[in-house]
Amino acid sequence: MESLRPTGLFSEIIDLDEVDSTNRYALDMHRPGLLVRARRQTAGRGRRGRPWFSPEGENLTMTLTLAPPEERLPLIAGIAVRETLAGLVFPRSVEMKWPNDIVIGGRKVCGMLCEVRGGIAAMGVGINVNQTAWPRGLDHRAVSLRQVTGGEHDLDEIAMLVAQGISIWVQAYHERGFAPVRQEFLKHGLLGEYEVFDDRDQRCSIVDLTMDGHLVIVAGGVRRTLISETISIGWAEKATE
Repeated sequence: MESLRPTGLFSEIIDLDEVDSTNRYALDMHRPGLLVRARRQTAGRGRRGRPWFSPEGENLTMTLTLAPPEERLPLIAGIAVRETLAGLVFPRSVEMKWPNDIVIGGRKVCGMLCEVRGGIAAMGVGINVNQTAWPRGLDHRAVSLRQVTGGEHDLDEIAMLVAQGISIWVQAYHERGFAPVRQEFLKHGLLGEYEVFDDRDQRCSIVDLTMDGHLVIVAGGVRRTLISETISIGWAEKATE
């Protein structure tokens, strides 16, 4: 952990060998500006309480804390992490699945979970970095940076890049508002190369993102706005896979 240093909005580093959840730990600390990283999580989870599988020492599992909470923070962080990962795997296409999953070739490389408690927002970030083997049922839905690039990656370096990227985009949001975030999402979040399904398992197209951060889709000829619902990717990219 010697190469991991405070950066941007995150002035305190906490390194853990094992923890149930970096989000839980960070929220218990109850202060902004933390970067909490663990080599192993025993109860890592994603949105809607789904478990997050990550072998010890192979992937990046960390939480960043900010204050005050911001409803659109998941999108802001998602844009920042997508940009960071795109720089690591260029020229491969890296896309964002609303609100903040990151996908490469139709498979998930990163998931994020934002939780709020007592005026502190905890942004959990899980990135598949050096993992090469997956549990049955995940191998067609998950991918790691190592699988994409063919080489190992330094976890400290990626943690620093992610923290720097989120700092830059959060500061940009405070200075220029949500419009730049929305424009970046519209470049990388429409998922035009994929089959996309809404929460009703109906084929849909993503057509817009509101200034509130809500997704606008068209399914069965009907336009509707998603606030807390989910979307899913069916098939991998048609053009490049």
